[in-house]
Amino acid sequence: MVDDQPMWGNNHAVAPTPGAAIIAVDLGDNFTVKGHHLSMIKDRQFDRRSRAYPHKHIAEFVEVCGMFRYGNTNADAIKIKLFPSSLTGETKIWFNELSPSVITTWKEMRQAFVSRFFPPVMFDRIIGEIRGFTQHHESLVDDWLRIKDLLRSCHRHGLRRGTIIQIFYHGLNEPTQAILDAEGIFLYKTPNEAHQLLEDRVLLKLDWSKENRTKPLCKTVAFTKSEENSPLLEKNGSLNDKD
Repeated sequence: MVDDQPMWGNNHAVAPTPGAAIIAVDLGDNFTVKGHHLSMIKDRQFDRRSRAYPHKHIAEFVEVCGMFRYGNTNADAIKIKLFPSSLTGETKIWFNELSPSVITTWKEMRQAFVSRFFPPVMFDRIIGEIRGFTQHHESLVDDWLRIKDLLRSCHRHGLRRGTIIQIFYHGLNEPTQAILDAEGIFLYKTPNEAHQLLEDRVLLKLDWSKENRTKPLCKTVAFTKSEENSPLLEKNGSLNDKD
């Protein structure tokens, strides 16, 4: 009887430890997660704030898991075991409050996570942002990467490639549209041709950036000196005139 027990003990009763939401999978006695694998997952934790798009999180998580092999151990079983470590903050609280033993497969884990953190209102918001796409103070390449990022965040958006290309083109300002039209009217191309042209520009920018990062400083100076109308030479000339 409760009334026959010391009140101090009743007030300091230890709450039972809740059961795990995931049914434990036997991975063998010798299974050990690689430390750098776990570190990569924790570096990309989903908190619904700074990292707010569940589909992107799932894609990145699966990509990281695909970098590692654990012998003949089932890949989905490893994903189930590691996925809780990819959550933090509000999302980890949600996972810890799931009913015990409700998750048995990686598919169920993924569906439960996405259903909770990608509600219809978020889908509608991202679709609206895609359809209302407008160029900001960005380059053509940065704008293309931005709309691609939105599309990755909105799984099953249902937009065909031609529709995406037209949304993107009409969202650009006139000078940027003129850049695309310089090689022939852009919207006269097929969706695949237009898409490839944009992807080629991304690769070109990446190659150019890589080249400039690795280029010795002395070569840059030499190039500057070879320019007849270089602002640097003009400045040096004006200084020499004063001597």
